[in-house]
Amino acid sequence: MNFPDILAGPILRRTEKKEIYCWIALSKLIDTRTVIYTVQQNGDEFFLNCVSSNCETTIARMGENLFIYLMKATPKEEAFPTEQLLGYNVFFSDKSIEWNLADYQLLDHHHPSSIVYGNLPLPSFFITEAESASFLYGSCQKLHGIGKDALTKGDSLLADCWSDLTKRPSSLFLLGDQIYADDVADPITPFIQLLGEKLIGKQEAYKELPIVLGPVYDITFSQVNGRAEIMKELCCFTSTKAANHLITLGEYAAMYLLSWSPALWETAKEANSFLSFDELLAEDKYYMDETLNTDKALESRRKEYEEQANSLAQFANSVPKIRRLLANLPVYMIFDDHDITDDWNISKDWMQKVSNAPLGRHVIANGLTAYWAFQGWGNAPEAFSERFLGGIHVRIKGSSIQTKDYQYWLSSMWLFSNWHYTIPSTPVTLVLDTRTQRFYPEKRPNLIGSYLSKRTKGPNLIKKEAWKNLEKSLYASNWKKGEKLILLSATPLYGVDLIESFLKRIVLPISNTIPKLQETMDLEWWKFNGRGYHEFHNWLAKWDPSECIILSGDAHMAFALHSEVEHQNHGSRTIHQYTSSPIKNESFRGLASVALKGSLFLGNQLIKKNVTHRYCDHHYLLCEGETTSDYIWKERIQHETLDSGFIIKTNNNLGLLEVSPPGITNKFL
Repeated sequence: MNFPDILAGPILRRTEKKEIYCWIALSKLIDTRTVIYTVQQNGDEFFLNCVSSNCETTIARMGENLFIYLMKATPKEEAFPTEQLLGYNVFFSDKSIEWNLADYQLLDHHHPSSIVYGNLPLPSFFITEAESASFLYGSCQKLHGIGKDALTKGDSLLADCWSDLTKRPSSLFLLGDQIYADDVADPITPFIQLLGEKLIGKQEAYKELPIVLGPVYDITFSQVNGRAEIMKELCCFTSTKAANHLITLGEYAAMYLLSWSPALWETAKEANSFLSFDELLAEDKYYMDETLNTDKALESRRKEYEEQANSLAQFANSVPKIRRLLANLPVYMIFDDHDITDDWNISKDWMQKVSNAPLGRHVIANGLTAYWAFQGWGNAPEAFSERFLGGIHVRIKGSSIQTKDYQYWLSSMWLFSNWHYTIPSTPVTLVLDTRTQRFYPEKRPNLIGSYLSKRTKGPNLIKKEAWKNLEKSLYASNWKKGEKLILLSATPLYGVDLIESFLKRIVLPISNTIPKLQETMDLEWWKFNGRGYHEFHNWLAKWDPSECIILSGDAHMAFALHSEVEHQNHGSRTIHQYTSSPIKNESFRGLASVALKGSLFLGNQLIKKNVTHRYCDHHYLLCEGETTSDYIWKERIQHETLDSGFIIKTNNNLGLLEVSPPGITNKFL
């Protein structure tokens, strides 16, 4: 397989006055540097002035044909200019030859792979310290998800306002499920598996693990639709769509590259890598499970295959716009479960079973290694300890599974506790890790009556020590009590009340006697652990921001609300929450969408114009309705009606938040 030089990128990552990071994935080892310019326009002409002094480049060799570069540019003067349009170029050199992004037609306005807006000579961005700023945010992007990718709406927005810094968003926040490691489409699976092998350059030694694949699993491992039992029995995963689950580090890397760049889609097209359903059957590359033993079932699967192929083709057409967006504004990311696997750490039982399954431990560590390389590293490059980076190095050099080095890598990935970080935005943004720092309540005897209906069984999404670490990071960012604060939580603090109430009042009590329901129904929202929900409010009360804005995803619907919170001993505050999901993965379409919106509309009329009253008693039970005197805090939650007249948006969307002295505005693109 012949790889293009640039596999993905450039992507603008952590950006502040003292340093600017640029990320790029290449197929070869060459020298790279990023140069920053001011961009000034006079009529149709642009004048560039270099404002960076040098560039420090760090390279992570992930495989024989995959090199991840993180370039840090520093300013010539004390700081980079603010409130001014900046541009950048990436220069490459090999011996005495030097070239740049223009040599790949990336700066050609007329080329389909162009990453510039308007008639600009370079990809652009700006750094702001102004009190008014805007941000794009969203979550849940699946390659074969239904509907048009909402990141293209962000691209269209920048295409319209690239020169107007008062309207141009300053950053993009991606709030989880940037890839779907478990739910992989049939038509692209053979190419991802091949690409994974070629990128890394050698077969992953998973067969050295103390597991018994057996002749059947050994065959189905490489077949389309063949991994469901492997993931269930050998990994102890619980995803219901794991038939093509990513396993190797190369496969995880391939999924990221396909999500962010058109380069490998073009490679696949040139190599005719996408086979038809019947071609896969004829070549015995499709696993024929017991559900496909009738002509009707086979025809249904063929139809589904073709629908997935059409969705993938639609996504491939969108990728150039996605790449351009990611190149033209600082991008910050945090994982949710699908970045690794569905239900990741959903319960104590889940975590124990997977950690005791050698292949399960291996796949989780592969997913986290890929997350670091493609997402986490650029968020906060200084956050990763020598021990952690040592584990990455051990994995990359391909140590045998039988060595201590392999165990060192596993423990480095599983025990790392600093995925959270702050963003140097205005206001400061604190990014929460709601997946790896959980505390799980002990199992308790089954209860009956009204008390049971109030019990919470979900995990506490952030344990006490993790909250303390978040506080240290927050104050280290120079944020001060009484200032505005943005929180990024992949899981919403507030859901849509009627949906949450159904799960809490009906499903949660049953899950006391049927624990599997917790995994089946994804009972891991903040509300499903009263103490955890209280601690969130308690820490906010301690920090006492003048305004708190929560941005979240995960829900496969968009909604907006605000809550007036009153503590017995810590005063009162307003919390604004805006949830944007999905970017590309519509779950409610047609009649299902109409029925859901209609039910919520009617229900909200009964609860008086989208208003919910809630309080927390001294047993950390969350109670609906007006309070008695026995409460720690109480709140009045009000959903905002969207332009459509409903309180939710179910089609693909991208949030646009604007924060300014007059107030906060939000809309869903």
